Amino acid sequence: MHTHPIKAVVFDIDGTLALMDKEKGTYTALPGAVQALADCKAMGLPVVAYTNGTFFPPAHYYPALAEAGLVLEPGHVLTPAAVAARALRAMGYTRLMVMGAEGTTVPVEEAGIEVIAPTKDAPKVDAVLLGWCKDFNAEQVEAVVQAVWNGAKPYAGSVAPYFAGAGGKKLLGISGAIAAALTNATGVPVTVFGKPEAAGLDIVSALTGARPEEMVIVGDDPKLEIRMGRRAGAFCVGVTTGVVDADGFKGYPSDERAQVVLASLEGFADQPWFARRTKTEERA
Repeated sequence: MHTHPIKAVVFDIDGTLALMDKEKGTYTALPGAVQALADCKAMGLPVVAYTNGTFFPPAHYYPALAEAGLVLEPGHVLTPAAVAARALRAMGYTRLMVMGAEGTTVPVEEAGIEVIAPTKDAPKVDAVLLGWCKDFNAEQVEAVVQAVWNGAKPYAGSVAPYFAGAGGKKLLGISGAIAAALTNATGVPVTVFGKPEAAGLDIVSALTGARPEEMVIVGDDPKLEIRMGRRAGAFCVGVTTGVVDADGFKGYPSDERAQVVLASLEGFADQPWFARRTKTEERA
């Protein structure tokens, strides 16, 4: 039984707070999401939106989500590419071959790391980082494979096979597909920084002051944010507005599954478990 008070809330984006129209790049808030954010703010609880997508750099999400009524504090949107850039910089990398769109290249450049494009004439690099990219070709895939054959370590923001999109569609996780091709060709496993790895929660802790066990993590994918949260000791809430129904959440071992599963975020702050763990006296 999770007995810690809740001092911060981490929401997944796609399938939890909103659904994205891939063609338009716009978001539609899911039921209860706008009110859930407002209620958390009214209770003095910091909120972080942690997506597993690398479509866009973090700065892009604020206006796009705000148009859907989902307003987040500056610095409180987190992506796997931002987590990876911070970690790789700390590991001493100064130059990376990056196969990905601006959602990956921008955080890497902002971390002070030189970005090398995946081309046949690319210089030798010590590491490769994979992210989402709309358009890619065989030459780029060949370049990242050659880099790994030449000793570069392969990393990725996410290797999720799919995520929830508008109209009930599953959208392909491009970086996961490329990672699978790379490992197939080289035999080298790709190290992942995004969910279900817990590296991003270190950044959440720095932002909010809450330890992982003092967080509630809310998401639609039991393989990703729920698994991440349970491994870190957080209280985990699943929602069925994305890729998995209630039975899908129940299919996981008891120590990996969400402690609570909701049909949506409607009435989120009124849940008895939530109120009980956010009382002022429990914070003392």
